Amino acid sequence: MQNQLDLIRRNTNHGGQPLGDLLWWELVNPTVSRPELQKLWVQGALPSELLPEAPTAEKAFKTAAKEAQVGHPDRLLRLAVENELEIVFGIVSERRDGIGGLQYQQESRVTLSRQSDTVRSDQPGDNMVQKLMARFEELKTVHTADDIRRTISKTLDSFAAVTLRTMGGIYWIPAVYAKELRQLQAVIEQLGKSKMYLVPITATKEGQAALAQAAKASIEEELAALQTEMQQFLQTPPDRASTLMRRLDHFADLRRRASLYQTVLQAQVVGLAENLTEMEGQVRGLLDEKRAKAA
Repeated sequence: MQNQLDLIRRNTNHGGQPLGDLLWWELVNPTVSRPELQKLWVQGALPSELLPEAPTAEKAFKTAAKEAQVGHPDRLLRLAVENELEIVFGIVSERRDGIGGLQYQQESRVTLSRQSDTVRSDQPGDNMVQKLMARFEELKTVHTADDIRRTISKTLDSFAAVTLRTMGGIYWIPAVYAKELRQLQAVIEQLGKSKMYLVPITATKEGQAALAQAAKASIEEELAALQTEMQQFLQTPPDRASTLMRRLDHFADLRRRASLYQTVLQAQVVGLAENLTEMEGQVRGLLDEKRAKAA
């Protein structure tokens, strides 16, 4: 990988005005305890609000149940009860009767007590139960690869990142966030054997045009999704005012990123300001209606 990376850098860094960095990463054994991740995050001078939510017994239990299902095609884990006191999964065997029918029989129960954050089962010797309970103990105090992946994505969003592939995985981050990006890189590369690859990009006519096109498409796609969501809100307003307030924050963030892309890349989305102003007015109208009903 290092040879390929050096080759890319030689052909993209021409010593001109920095435009930002290309970025991709790979997570290898990134599981980390909550205290350790917080420590690394503070050392990296990254905003604490970008940290993932703290691990919980409920999340650990559901994740452990999902993982325990793997490798058991004839045994199913099914959520049986979820209330304020407990969460119960049932282990059910599935058998084919040979004439097109299926027969099911519950074999055991695994229960999480919400009061004590402990797990018990009526069949503690069952191999599937043991796998679930062991994994639960591992997960209830640590962050998994999925947690780290979501945190990276959330952090890159705050750096005004542009996705360069439809399926994700490769990003461009404007040069104004070069310092913060390298702080993130330093943290991620302390998690297992994970790597974050950065390729500085300098201004060329072709490179700037390609990045401008990608940035413009990113903004247009997000704007279209917000417009669709807004139409749904107008038909069926959300129950919580906080949902609408978050959309106002989202609109402000989109304006900020669009302004940055226009400054750095001369990438402009026609009609963006007008559409955002219209949606902001619609959101404020829905908020006024909620306040009037509550009065």
